[in-house]
Amino acid sequence: MGSRTRRSRHREPPTSDDLRLASYPHPYPDGWYRLMTSRSLRRGQIRYVECLGRAVVVWRSKDGDDVHAMQAFCPHLGANLRHGRVRADRIECPFHNWQFTGDGRAACVPYSDSVPSRVAAESFPVEDVNGQVFLYQRAAGPNQRAGDDVPYPVPRIPEVDDGNFVYRGHHDAGRIRMHIVEFLENTADFAHFKYIHSQMTVPWTQIPVPGVQLEHTPGWELDDERPWRLYFLDETVLKLRGRRLERTRASARVTCTGPASIINFRITIPGAGNVEIVQTHLPVAPLEQQVDFHWFADRRMPRLLVWYVVGNWISQWRHDIQIWENKTYTTHPTLCRDDGPVVRLRRWYRQFFPEWQTPAVPPEAPPSSPRERAERPLVGVASN
Repeated sequence: MGSRTRRSRHREPPTSDDLRLASYPHPYPDGWYRLMTSRSLRRGQIRYVECLGRAVVVWRSKDGDDVHAMQAFCPHLGANLRHGRVRADRIECPFHNWQFTGDGRAACVPYSDSVPSRVAAESFPVEDVNGQVFLYQRAAGPNQRAGDDVPYPVPRIPEVDDGNFVYRGHHDAGRIRMHIVEFLENTADFAHFKYIHSQMTVPWTQIPVPGVQLEHTPGWELDDERPWRLYFLDETVLKLRGRRLERTRASARVTCTGPASIINFRITIPGAGNVEIVQTHLPVAPLEQQVDFHWFADRRMPRLLVWYVVGNWISQWRHDIQIWENKTYTTHPTLCRDDGPVVRLRRWYRQFFPEWQTPAVPPEAPPSSPRERAERPLVGVASN
């Protein structure tokens, strides 16, 4: 008598991160990264953050609103500065009370007149923009300094600065097991919208709305004047059992700044106003992103409509997660004529990656500028 094989109740194991990681470019590209909200860092407070393959302390001066960031471990004998204190605008080590300025220089050794004059610790450019604290990280080259020139600024929202937009909310989406480049890849993958994003769902959920579909008309363009930006354009309309509902038509302009560490979604609802969603990715591990959403809207736009617009976007974003968390990076993809501008995208975004780990780049002399790097031809990839 044959025996019956019992099916395991255990879930299938996730795709191995070791296998996936080997296929991807450098996990921590050059760019600005959101660390925290401005209001979460009070005057005289120290915050500790592990991200981008680094340990960083961030503090706000006691006598002003200046924010500083430097390596977390004291260059003297390695104590963690997170347990120190802020003295005026300096950070003081808890071990021997050495004090450091925001650019990483030793400013005071309380038991000695001999204070090292060289730069003692790596520090980072920081910007406090529209209620968020950002750090600029460079993946290669010499240690960074807080006063270093950076290739581009953190994008500001003019309507927030002039008071026409007001803050409407924040959503902590948690940690997603993906490489940061995947969001950029999505912007050029026009074909996937039909198969991943056509089902309308209840906002903020994955519950499908029966009979209601989303029709997308995607577009994509680069910014010649600001080479660190690209734009994804999407016009959507709802379809009820195959019939377009023209009054539901809306348009979105998505601005990707740098390596998709900062994404601004400007969603326009005709006759109602604009919503701006700021989505940020912070790599906390090579294949793990902390994802946050903050949003602003026209002052007179109904809160319920803002809730609907933001919730609809986040629901659609979640449709991609299962793919992102289980895929690899195809260095030499096989593309067809009707795929999106994948090759142009990859030419563009390699400006943010260390030269020796840039995907699909032939071995040749290093470029002299990010623009020159982006204009080099790719090899081994079908053009589109």
